[in-house]
Amino acid sequence: MKMKRTIACLLIAALMLGVLAGCGSTQPTAETTQATQAQETAVNKDAVFVGGWPYSVPPTGHYNMFVSNAIELKYFRELHQLPLATYTAADDSYQPMLAESWQINEDSTLFTVNLRDDVTWLNGDKFTAKDVWTTFMIYKLVGNPVWSYINSVEETSDTVVTFEISNPTSLLLRYVLRKPIVDFATYGEYAQKVQDLVDAGLGTDSAEWQELVNEFNMYRPDFVNATGPYYLDPASVTESCIELKKNENSFLADTVNFSKIMVYNGDVPELTPLVLNGEVDFLTHQFPAATMDTFESMGYQILQVAGMDGIALYFNEAVKPFDSKEVRQAIAYIVDRAKVGELALPGVSRGTKYVSGLGDTMTESWVDTSKLIDYTVDYDKAEQLLTQAGLTKKDGQWYKADGSQFTIALQCPTSWSDGSTAATEIANQLTNFGIKTSVDGIDSTLRQSNINEGAYEVAISFFGTAQAHPMFAFETPFLISNVNCSKGLSYPMVQETECCGTVDLNAEITASTAGWDTEAQKEAVGKIVYTLNETVPILPLYTKYSKYVTSDGLRTDWGDNDALYQNSAGDDSFVVMKILSGEMKSLN
Repeated sequence: MKMKRTIACLLIAALMLGVLAGCGSTQPTAETTQATQAQETAVNKDAVFVGGWPYSVPPTGHYNMFVSNAIELKYFRELHQLPLATYTAADDSYQPMLAESWQINEDSTLFTVNLRDDVTWLNGDKFTAKDVWTTFMIYKLVGNPVWSYINSVEETSDTVVTFEISNPTSLLLRYVLRKPIVDFATYGEYAQKVQDLVDAGLGTDSAEWQELVNEFNMYRPDFVNATGPYYLDPASVTESCIELKKNENSFLADTVNFSKIMVYNGDVPELTPLVLNGEVDFLTHQFPAATMDTFESMGYQILQVAGMDGIALYFNEAVKPFDSKEVRQAIAYIVDRAKVGELALPGVSRGTKYVSGLGDTMTESWVDTSKLIDYTVDYDKAEQLLTQAGLTKKDGQWYKADGSQFTIALQCPTSWSDGSTAATEIANQLTNFGIKTSVDGIDSTLRQSNINEGAYEVAISFFGTAQAHPMFAFETPFLISNVNCSKGLSYPMVQETECCGTVDLNAEITASTAGWDTEAQKEAVGKIVYTLNETVPILPLYTKYSKYVTSDGLRTDWGDNDALYQNSAGDDSFVVMKILSGEMKSLN
């Protein structure tokens, strides 16, 4: 059913004076509104789609798309660097993009992808299998999980690439088909260096491999090649916005209906005035309820989707006493997740029922929830656990084994309105229990790097996944924020548990995706979930039944394919798919 449209508009243009500096307004001018029909057609031809995403400008931000702080713009990246295919959640299917077709042989040893032969890069080079080979060799260098399931990538011809399967997995299509493809011209030198190390029998544990990783981490291309209908020109990157310009070399150039894409920089505070001025077409940012009411009264449509991911506490186990499982469990019993969810973002956030690392719906689909520790608020249980961990209580305050007071600095991006509200409520709950807790506000761009470097005690960050398999929920806490960074959670990947005995989480994560049968994967998923539930390396707080600001019916026509809204807004963006297919149109 088409989203309900409200025709009302508030003009609050004065708020936009600072925001638009350096990017220019995308609204029609007075002269345009008085133009002839021919001029109106020209405006339609020059339609602009406006969104937003936070990024860092150079020199912190850069254009190596495989390294932290890359200016990749999340889902907007697929508008300039296309994947082999897009994905539709409603029927669990993939649609060709750079790929034309694909097949897995009968004995599940080869995955062959046939490429389009009419694709040209922005720089004029022809797109070939060498570009796909380049992409996956760089992924091998940076340790992407796809290499847990394949042995090699071969260019069978200019339009055919073959992946040798080492471990059959139901995720292979996603791992291969959904990767944005980069070009040999930009990354080929490093791809060849990886191949040379492989040919020499040198692996990830060799000094040569680590030297190449370090060298590649410092690589800074000054050009971003594109197969998509738009391209990212470094010259158009400013503090306030990025202009993705039309790529006339793209085979989709005549399909899309916007001459350029504007991506404004920032979080809720920076982007609120932009929406109030009627300048936005889509944002995934989560605004306070009152602000969303104002947006809706202006004619914006609010699209709400089911909650699969959200916000959690991350514990730094290198900081005592967070190295104690009992202390982390105690905090889980102290924090009232239902209340936190109710307050964080009314109408959007909902306290987690299960401490599983997955959204509640996915938890019920994949594991036996009767085996999970409940963690309903229980102060008596929390006191028992803290005492068991060697802490003592005196005059209403808790003290560590060394006699110092147990205090917590809770780190949270100040620009996250829901996260900040949640952090304040959690701090109050813990302080009232006798664990003095303060909120340490940080810039949102420091969130992941602080976790990676262990520069925190307890931090607000993400959990769960909107993708179709639990493994993707395990990547962030166990891999990205733990073993694949310098310090992170400092959480051992081999755990001794009461629920499951000795658990090798690396092995179980691999097993959780093994084979083509998802039912057979549930045993491994269960072990991971039960281990997380018992050891609490992270404490999921609430999932977001996100509300997205859209200009459908106000500035744009989003078409009638509402089944796409079952897709993730970020990982398999329905907005990107509607733009690339030509379904999304401008009403200006």
